[in-house]
Amino acid sequence: MSSYEQDINFDRYHKRFDRKVYRSGKGFIRLEVLKHDLLNNIPALKGGSELQILDAGAGMGQISAWLARLGHRVVAADISGEMLEKAKTCFSEHGVGDKITIVHSPIQELAKKLAGQKFDLILLHGVITWMQQPFAAIESLMSLLNDDSIVSLLYFNRDKLILKWGISDEVKRAINGNSRRKGSLTPINPLSFARVADFCRTNGFKILSKAGIRIFYGFFATFPEKIRASQQDYLELELKYYKTEPYASIGEHTHLLLKRV
Repeated sequence: MSSYEQDINFDRYHKRFDRKVYRSGKGFIRLEVLKHDLLNNIPALKGGSELQILDAGAGMGQISAWLARLGHRVVAADISGEMLEKAKTCFSEHGVGDKITIVHSPIQELAKKLAGQKFDLILLHGVITWMQQPFAAIESLMSLLNDDSIVSLLYFNRDKLILKWGISDEVKRAINGNSRRKGSLTPINPLSFARVADFCRTNGFKILSKAGIRIFYGFFATFPEKIRASQQDYLELELKYYKTEPYASIGEHTHLLLKRV
């Protein structure tokens, strides 16, 4: 069996994922904070030169389209053909189809399919925690990095998940560490920062930046009657604290920028 055959393919979940994530407030917060973090920590994204970017696990293509609108060349790759069909529509709507190359492929096969190419920035956003061997995805892309490449890694934060279980009185789940109910959109392999940091040390990556993505929004979803703030208010709150500890460590997702040293 190939190493990726047990990974989650969103062909079955794309409609639900679109509805419950990207058409929701939490999807808005996730994308806006992530874009803000990328722009503020990678100055070259703001213009002046055309970067070569690989969006590995591009999903519905929102970030790929945004980067192409900024003037960069993007390879948008995903294992899900259904997600890539959504991405094609997104690229067409934004008029950036000529700047994006679509590759239908598991991440583990990209180094072979893109052999000889080098990328200034590789994105792994919300994808490795849906894989049985999450760090193998990063390792498989090493041949596509040049000396100055940056890896943008966004992963589902196990530390926040445990905190949410405790607050929600799901004490047994927190003790046992059972991360996912059947049919849930919670990833199969959420990661703690300690585990990711250990991988980085072992594999020669320096962590350039750390941010919490969606720290506050939806945290107290069990008390919806107490939520009064608008999405814009929440976005302002997220951006105020997303780089500040201890909040940066308790985002629903953690965003790291990595560089090989």
